[in-house]
Amino acid sequence: MNMNPPLAPATHASPQQALVAGAAFPLAIYGYALIETLRTCRLQTSVDAATGYGRAPMNALSASERQWTHEDRDIVTPANDLLYFCGWINLAEGPVTLRIPPLPDAGRYYVIELLDVHTNNFENLGPRNVAAEGGEIELTGPGQQASGKHAVQCPSSLVWLLGRVLVQGPQDLPAARAFEQGFALTRTPGAARPRCVAQWRDSGRPALDFFHNLFNALREFPPAAEELGLLTLLRKVGIRLEDETELAALRPAVVAGLESAYAQAMAVIEAHTRSQGRKSWGYSLKLGMYGDDWLQRACTAMKGLGALRADEAIYAMADFDADGQPLDGRHRYELRFAPGMLPPAQAFWSVSLYGEDRYFSANEIGRYAVGDRTPGLQMEADGSLVLPISHARPLQQDNWLPAPAGPFYLILRLYHPARSFLDGQYTIPAVRRID
Repeated sequence: MNMNPPLAPATHASPQQALVAGAAFPLAIYGYALIETLRTCRLQTSVDAATGYGRAPMNALSASERQWTHEDRDIVTPANDLLYFCGWINLAEGPVTLRIPPLPDAGRYYVIELLDVHTNNFENLGPRNVAAEGGEIELTGPGQQASGKHAVQCPSSLVWLLGRVLVQGPQDLPAARAFEQGFALTRTPGAARPRCVAQWRDSGRPALDFFHNLFNALREFPPAAEELGLLTLLRKVGIRLEDETELAALRPAVVAGLESAYAQAMAVIEAHTRSQGRKSWGYSLKLGMYGDDWLQRACTAMKGLGALRADEAIYAMADFDADGQPLDGRHRYELRFAPGMLPPAQAFWSVSLYGEDRYFSANEIGRYAVGDRTPGLQMEADGSLVLPISHARPLQQDNWLPAPAGPFYLILRLYHPARSFLDGQYTIPAVRRID
């Protein structure tokens, strides 16, 4: 049974307002991931030189110097097990080559995720498809021809490169950083940003800014032929993709319709980021390549921007406990993995905790995740693993995953998930409230 509260019904003062709201609502769902991509691109490329926290000019990489914490807020729901390196690549001016360094040890997990403007994870590069000696991979945009034999054809001229390198523990950070520093883009950095990024609008009117930026983006990254019908009804009220219309100057009923559509779309997306049945855990095997499932794409962009395809990683999310109640740090919980039933991942697994703002929460021991590489984990006498989850310190702190004093959610990540998980033979244990 769906126990989420119903959304407030939209009320419209005129037929024209209702028409605009009805027409713009699916467009907002469709365009949400695109806007989040471009917003992140603008944020991360608004620097003159690469930083140590994920920002760099176009066609350059920025490598993080440490695992991300509550202080890092460029991307929602980051992992704390990894070093990230990021790059925004504009292929409009021609192909770009990615240099991959030799793998220093066979146990070093890494993945280079490539995403298009709609957050489709169209390619992953890592130990499963890149030789141990490394090499060079040519990235080509739509309509471009590769000059070498190792090439990846990219579906959009703007590509987000999101690299991840596993850190095995505090003592491993120097080695992980040394390997991370070996990745490079060979094209000279500093290419122009896409026009829709350079002309980004943030006037303080969220709905109008959203649609203004979306229409600009769709002029630069046009919808597929089968998606053009999304814009048909809006032409009736003077909104045409080929015209750079000032939305705030349109009739009040049109503006009100756009604002209504935006509010309803954001509410629907947010509601669907949570389990519709209040299950303890929910996940999808369809992340990363969304096809025409615009709602799944939007939900993922809202609560897990940059998600990998399921064949590379699984993201299982828990918003509720075993009784269907929202997780809240004012209570104490435990997550118990029975003997022999740890998450089946071939690379690694971890459970991360996030506040309701979708970022890590500051805590007194600086711990944001617990997983198979957490030092000092204590197993029960029967071989089970119990993770206490709470804001207050538990008596047994070795396995403690600290929570804020209010709402939170969990993400269980499995990198290179085992076939048993993908085939549905493994059930994640429910989070149980114990006070």
